[in-house]
Amino acid sequence: MSMSIGGIASGLDTSTIINQLMQIEAIPKNQLQIKQKTTESFIAALQALNTKVASLTENAAKAAKPASYDAWAGVASSETVSVVTKTGASAGTIEFRVDALAQGKSSLSGVLADASTLLTGGVFTVADGEGNTRDITPASSSLTDLVSAINADKDLGVKATLINTPDGSRLQLTSTKTGATDGNFTITSGQAETGFSAIRSASDAQITLWPELGISGSTVTSATNTFTDLMAGVDITVTKVAVAGDDPIKVDINRDVEAVTKLADNLVAQLNQVISEVNSRSKVTTTTDSEGQQATTGGLFTGDSAARQLVARLVEAGSFPVDGKSPSEIGIEITRNGDFTFDAEKFQEALAADPAGTQDFVAAIATRVEAVGKATSDKYDGSLTLRVQSQQELVRDYGTQLESWDRRLEQRRQNLVQVYTALEVSLSRLQGQGNWLAGQLGSLPTASK
Repeated sequence: MSMSIGGIASGLDTSTIINQLMQIEAIPKNQLQIKQKTTESFIAALQALNTKVASLTENAAKAAKPASYDAWAGVASSETVSVVTKTGASAGTIEFRVDALAQGKSSLSGVLADASTLLTGGVFTVADGEGNTRDITPASSSLTDLVSAINADKDLGVKATLINTPDGSRLQLTSTKTGATDGNFTITSGQAETGFSAIRSASDAQITLWPELGISGSTVTSATNTFTDLMAGVDITVTKVAVAGDDPIKVDINRDVEAVTKLADNLVAQLNQVISEVNSRSKVTTTTDSEGQQATTGGLFTGDSAARQLVARLVEAGSFPVDGKSPSEIGIEITRNGDFTFDAEKFQEALAADPAGTQDFVAAIATRVEAVGKATSDKYDGSLTLRVQSQQELVRDYGTQLESWDRRLEQRRQNLVQVYTALEVSLSRLQGQGNWLAGQLGSLPTASK
C-alpha cells in the first residue's frame, strides 16, 4: 500500500484532503447502506406481521371445525366429585352414591432380623393380582438390600418401606396401584405371607346409581377412583365415601357456553391484532426541529398496497353477511376505525336461542378468515412469505454491492495517496533545484563600484 508524505514539501494537510475526497466518493456506498438497513427493518416488520397472520389462521382453522363446538361442561353437586368431558359427550344428568373408594393392598411383617425368611435361594418372588410372578434378587439377605431391590423395580407394582420399631425392624409392602385385581399382590417366596398382617386389602371403588330407587344392576365398580365413560364422553372421579344422611350426588352435563364464546372471542381478538399491526406501522409522524422546521416520516407500511389489501380482505371476511345475516346479529361488529368488537353477552343470547345456527355462523366467518390467512402466511407460497424471501434476497444483493464498493474505495484511496505522494516528491525536487540555483547565483562575483 502507498504511503503519503503528508505536506513535507507543500505544507498541505494531504491526509485530511484525501479523507474529505473519500467521503465524497463514499456517498453512493452510504446511500446503499441506508437502503440495506431500511430493507432489513421492513423484513422484520413483514415477519412480525406474518407471525400474527399465521396465529390468526391457526385459530380460524380451529373455529371453522364443527368438532371445536362439541364442548360440554360437567357440574357436580358435591366438591368431592370432579367431572371431565371428552369427545362424544352430550347433555345429560346422573345421580349416584359413593359406596367405596379404590385402594391397594398394604401388609406389615412381624419383627425381622434379616430378609432370609422371605427369600428362596436368595430370590424374593411376588405375584400380582392375576397370578403373574416377578423375581427380585437383592444384593444380600439384609432388609436394607431387599428394600432397595424392591423399590428399584418400577414394574413390580409394590413399594417397600423399612420401619424401625422399639421391638425391631419390620417390612411394610404397599401396592402402587389400586383395585381388587390391579392393587393386589402375594408373596410366594420364603415363608410366603406367613407373619404378615394386613393393613388394608385391595378393593375397587364402587358407586350405586339412582340409590333411592334400589334397582338391580345399579352398582358400578372401578379399579381406580375414576369411572371412565360413566356417561358417554364423561369421566367422573370420586374422593369421599357417602355417610348416612348424605344426599345422592348429582352430575349435570350441559353445553360449555364459555368455551364456545371464547372460541369466537379469540377469533375477533386475533383479527384485531393483525389489523392493529398494519395500522401502527402505517402511521405518519410529524416532528419539529429546534428551528421550527417540520419533517414528516411515514411508517414501514405507509403506502404499502399489499398491507392495505390484507387488512381490506380480513375486514371483508369478518364483516360480510353469512346467508344474508350480518355478523352483528351474533355480537361481531366493525367499528369506524376499521377494527372489530365482540359482544359476549349478545353472542351467548344468540347461542342460547339457536346453538347450531350460531355455531355455523362463526364457523363460516372463520372459514373465510382462514382462507385469507393461508393465502397470506403459508410457509411455502403465502404472499407474505414470498415477499419476505424476495426482500431477503435484496438485502443479500445489497451486501454484494457493498463489498464491491469497499474494494473500489480502497483502490481509489491508494490512487489518491500515490497522486499526492508524487506531488510532494515533485515539489521537494523543485525546492531542491531552487535552493541549488540560489546557491550558485550567490557564489557569482559582484561588480565593484
